Amino acid sequence: MAVTKGRVAIAAAGGLLMLATGVSTAEAGSGASAASRFAQQAESAHLTSAQTAALQADVDRYLKKMGGTQVALNKIDLKGKGEILVALPGEARPRDFASGDGTRAAADPCLDVPGVSGNFCAYQRDNYSGSIIKMRQCNTKYYVSTWGRGGSWINDQTRNVESRRARMYNPNGTMIYKTPRAFSSDPHGDWNPVRYVIPCG
Repeated sequence: MAVTKGRVAIAAAGGLLMLATGVSTAEAGSGASAASRFAQQAESAHLTSAQTAALQADVDRYLKKMGGTQVALNKIDLKGKGEILVALPGEARPRDFASGDGTRAAADPCLDVPGVSGNFCAYQRDNYSGSIIKMRQCNTKYYVSTWGRGGSWINDQTRNVESRRARMYNPNGTMIYKTPRAFSSDPHGDWNPVRYVIPCG
């Protein structure tokens, strides 16, 4: 009986994923196969259908605001401009669903990789936790306006270069903060007044 319930939950989660990504049951191709792959990732990680639906809803919000392509259950490729890793509600760090069983935290280049990663990493919550936006392309807007209060960031771009100071802008398009040169960081920031970040340029 428990196995049946589990299969029903995963099937429901797969259906939610297919609906969320705009895939109908009659539609074949990469969209359908991606939804199936994401459902398998949710199953391997033993996520409930509620967790899967909540995670997909967050991913959809980022896709709508910033574009890109969903390449894993919680990962968005920003077409060479960086990526977004979405944390499950209540978890400190995003998981790695693309490899293994989805129980380990995803690697964070700004925190975990020695040397210069070339990223400006924005974190939804304090102390470098929550969902992450990895920003790599200069003169590009990365939106953080849905994050609200709290947050943190790490500037892990090329060291001691003036053009690699990230700039933060309010909804009126006025720059309200410019980070120090890399390497620099702030574990207790505030995204509330910030609409978007331009990492360099």
